[in-house]
Amino acid sequence: MAQTKNNYRLNRYLARSGIASRRKSDLLIQGGKVSVNGKIVTVPGFRVSDEDKVMYRGETVRLQLLRTAALNKPHGFETTLSVDSKRSILKLVKGLPPGTVPVGRLDINTGGLLILSNDGELVNRLMHPSWEVEREYRIFLKNPPGPSVFRSLRRGASIGSGEFSKPLSVEPSGKKSVNIVLRTGRNREVRRLFEACDIQFEGLERVRYGPITLKGIKRGEWRLLVDDELKALMKTVKLTRN
Repeated sequence: MAQTKNNYRLNRYLARSGIASRRKSDLLIQGGKVSVNGKIVTVPGFRVSDEDKVMYRGETVRLQLLRTAALNKPHGFETTLSVDSKRSILKLVKGLPPGTVPVGRLDINTGGLLILSNDGELVNRLMHPSWEVEREYRIFLKNPPGPSVFRSLRRGASIGSGEFSKPLSVEPSGKKSVNIVLRTGRNREVRRLFEACDIQFEGLERVRYGPITLKGIKRGEWRLLVDDELKALMKTVKLTRN
C-alpha cells in the first residue's frame, strides 16, 4: 500500500508547529503574516503538504513530531483543551505537543479512555463513521442485570429522530455492570440507548477504542502509545506512516 502523503489546512499546520492556537492562526494568516513557497497566503483553509515551505514572519515553520497518547479521563473533566475552562483536560495532559486534539468526546460525567493526537489524518479517520472503529463501554447499573436487560440492549432501540442504536455485543462484566461495544460515535449514544431501554445506571466508562485499552494508565494520567499500539490503531483505519 502506498504511503499516505500528509496534507494539512494551513491553520492546523501552524497550530501543530506551536505558532499559535488554530483560531489565532486564522488571524495571522488573514493578516498576511504567513507565506507558502514564497507567496503570502491569506486563506486559513489553504492546503499544504510536507513538501511545502511555510514561513511565519520570515522564519521557517517546522512541524512537531506526530504523537498519539491515551488518557484515563476522570469524571468531572470536560473534553476540551481550552485554557478558559476550569474543568479542561488541558490540566491533565501537559507535555503533549502543540496541535494535539482529542479523538471524539467524553461528556463531563463519563470517564475512561480518551485518545489524543496531533496526527490530523489519524484523528479524522478514527472519528469518521465510515471506518466503524469499535468503542467499548462499561456501564455500572443500580441493580444486578436480569435477562430482560440483555435482551433489550442486544435488540437495540431508537435513540432519536432517524437514529437507531444496536450494540455489536452486550456482555456482563460484574455483578452490577455490563460492557457494550458500538461502532458509532453518536453524541451521548450510550446514555440515550440506556434511557430508551429504560435501564437505570450509575456510572459510565469507556474502556477501549479500537485496539487501545486503559491497561497501565491510572486515573487522571496519560501515556504515549508505543509503536505496536500505534501500528494496530492505524491499521484499523488503513493508515500508514514511516
